[in-house]
Amino acid sequence: MEQWITEFMTQYGYIGIFVLVFLEYVIHPFPSEIILTFAGFMTSQSELNIYIVCLLAVIGAVLGSLVLYGIGALIGEERLYRFINKRGKYIGIKTSDLDKTIKWLDKYGHWAILIGRFIPIVRTLISLPAGITKMNIPVFILLTAIGTGMWNIFLILLGKALGNHWHEILLYVGMYSKVFLIIIAIALIYVAYLWFKRIKATNAS
Repeated sequence: MEQWITEFMTQYGYIGIFVLVFLEYVIHPFPSEIILTFAGFMTSQSELNIYIVCLLAVIGAVLGSLVLYGIGALIGEERLYRFINKRGKYIGIKTSDLDKTIKWLDKYGHWAILIGRFIPIVRTLISLPAGITKMNIPVFILLTAIGTGMWNIFLILLGKALGNHWHEILLYVGMYSKVFLIIIAIALIYVAYLWFKRIKATNAS
């Protein structure tokens, strides 16, 4: 698969990058770690502009996520489970993956859209429960753009920096995902602390 992806991107350039990122956020057929790190590598070896590549990666991710959001809103949770139970094996998705994703949204609310974009499988599937629950679309688009933008641009820049060693990122991407989660968790805890401190000060006055 890696060879096919790199050949497709080499042949079609910007269009190839956009199409593969879009599909990755719709049916998860290709890992973004390969697509985006190779895209970053391409910007150092060809005339591809890294700013355009980053922009296309974010736009493709947002549009792909909106497709899944629409599917979730259209078919509902019950029919979605039936479909994945019967057909999910053909697109590499299990009902347990959907269970995990829905729990993420239930637990973290809107923040799940942002945080989930850094988690394999969840980064794609989180759009489905968002659609099922009819999450506010502008909020969904904003959080998706921020989350996918951070992750996608990070991989693109990393691929550019690694050059011919871009494929080595596949060995370490799990670690980077965890680092992102830790950073986000710390940030959320800090925000919650400031909010609690402000509420306490208000009550005291």
